[in-house]
Amino acid sequence: MAFTGVIRIKFLPLLLVTFFFSCSSEEQNTEEVAGAEPPPMIYEYRSEISEISEKDVLHYCCDKQTKDLVSLLSVKVSYINIEGKTALGELIVNKEIAEEVVDIFRDIYECRFPIVKITPIDFYDCNDDKSMEDNNTSCFNYRTVTGSKKLSDHSFGRAIDINPVFNPFVKRKEVVPINGAKYIDREIQEPGMIQKNDCVVNAFKSRGWQWGGDWKHEQDYQHFYK
Repeated sequence: MAFTGVIRIKFLPLLLVTFFFSCSSEEQNTEEVAGAEPPPMIYEYRSEISEISEKDVLHYCCDKQTKDLVSLLSVKVSYINIEGKTALGELIVNKEIAEEVVDIFRDIYECRFPIVKITPIDFYDCNDDKSMEDNNTSCFNYRTVTGSKKLSDHSFGRAIDINPVFNPFVKRKEVVPINGAKYIDREIQEPGMIQKNDCVVNAFKSRGWQWGGDWKHEQDYQHFYK
């Protein structure tokens, strides 16, 4: 009977023929998938390690005068953003740990820990405060430790700050960035907050990194270093 039906309408206008088959197909699909859950979407982790030219190095340093600058590489990694979608970010890291950083962010990606954004510090004119206030995850930044003349671990591309607003630096009543004050309370457990022994901490510690959240007299929950 189905074959006869096709013969009868094959001379009708194309729009009508299309409508006929569209309706039939929709009715069949509705009956077949009624009550069924859609299959989970599978995302593929991506990474890319690239050389950096001397010109680019100056760009990433915001043309600051530098001394004994280490070899740096650009590392692009997939991450799950705060909306739950896959995005691609870039970290400027020490050449010696580039492969390790790829593996760390693969672990973070696979446990679907949300990261707001991952952008090199030059986007913020190498201003760490601006980067933190924008909840930006970053690595290299040629600068001194706040309040001292000592170069930060970030100057050597061996420190990574993750979601600084959600994971602020806390020392007594001091909170950096200021807009991270809400997150002094580590019990609220909102997405993007790093907690002791979670997948982010384990991804770093299992590879010999240290976490600022373990410090005794102050805590830097965003900060991982090696």
